[in-house]
Amino acid sequence: MIDDGVYGLSFEAPAVPGAEQFASEGLAVLRGGLILGSDPHGGVFRGRYHYDPACGEAVVEVQLAIPPHGVLLTGLAAGPEGAFVDVSGRFRPRHPISSAVVEIAGAPVAVELRFMGPLAK
Repeated sequence: MIDDGVYGLSFEAPAVPGAEQFASEGLAVLRGGLILGSDPHGGVFRGRYHYDPACGEAVVEVQLAIPPHGVLLTGLAAGPEGAFVDVSGRFRPRHPISSAVVEIAGAPVAVELRFMGPLAK
């Protein structure tokens, strides 16, 4: 099961030999199957989630909007018009932290979700 609420996010792109490892953070609100979130660099993501009881995982599908001239921690540069990237992943809901590795534009990114609290009713 997935609790509606506010989640802190940590993103980390694995280092490649001879390169620096990059990390960032974000914030997301999950409510009623919908996700809305952002990062401090202007990236915004929107999408859906649901719980798959057959495998005990949360299935997440979002579209990431990268601002003009934005650069992802994977090195993907958006250019002057920005860019949109579809991202999906599966997480085993664990409290207070769950994690998974997702693929963003062909590059692996470790994502950690930290439940920060419920939403007001």
